[in-house]
Amino acid sequence: MIDNLGDKKSKIRGTSTGQSTQHAGVRSETSVDEKLDRILESDFFRHKMNELRLLRLYKDRPQDIKVSVIMPTWNRAFIIGRAIHSVLRQAYHNFELIISDDGSIDNSTQYIKENYPDNRIMYIKSNHSGVSAARNIALRQSSGSLIGYLDSDDEWSENYLLLMVNAFADNPGAGTVYCGVKSINYVCNHTSVFFKAYDRKALLRRNYIPINGFMHKRELYRELGGFNQDLTVLEDWDLILRYTKTYPPLAVECTLATYFFEKDFDHLTLSKDLYDMNAEVKKLHITE
Repeated sequence: MIDNLGDKKSKIRGTSTGQSTQHAGVRSETSVDEKLDRILESDFFRHKMNELRLLRLYKDRPQDIKVSVIMPTWNRAFIIGRAIHSVLRQAYHNFELIISDDGSIDNSTQYIKENYPDNRIMYIKSNHSGVSAARNIALRQSSGSLIGYLDSDDEWSENYLLLMVNAFADNPGAGTVYCGVKSINYVCNHTSVFFKAYDRKALLRRNYIPINGFMHKRELYRELGGFNQDLTVLEDWDLILRYTKTYPPLAVECTLATYFFEKDFDHLTLSKDLYDMNAEVKKLHITE
């Protein structure tokens, strides 16, 4: 199901390990944790069934729409292969992958050039200026009609581009599209799915559309500009708010991307600037 309505219930769910107990041979009522487990499982199942349905619909269509995949990276030679591989294995083949290296000092350059000599990959290295600058450099070099984003420590399902591109093809008036994203948190041993029907007020309170599951037409970049380089974090939330204000997104009800929260990683979302940048993003959009 591809949905653009704002009246569906949120599908943000998390796994849990609660167990019900028995007393005098009588089973207690189902615990809240068990209910959440069942809901999560049903969401995964429904999303997968919808993915298979759309795959049958789209798999034989022409692949004539070019996609630019923007992948910023910084000192991720030890993990970037997972993300690159997930792009190269896509069922939809008409793409360019632009890896924008934000001044890595590890062996990223050597690793990428030696292991991925694919002519669809463009590798750009610049001075260390932050993730927004890295993405903007890649955007300026991009040539696709559609733009997608994948961070260098995350991954897409093999059907991500096929389903997202054809969502645009079936809805030519759409400027933005998003899908469900699974979050795997190895620090807390917790898994959740981020998916919610588009709700502008809810999006202004917090971002529930991860950048790894968001695509837009190239014209929006030309019209509205790229990432705000004054923001050290939450720059993706700001861009999504700007783009979806004018072009309300279609929602593809499938879980097609995975975000990993790893141990011993330098995650920007843990930055000491997070609180200040949260307030700054809301201030930028307070007039809505």
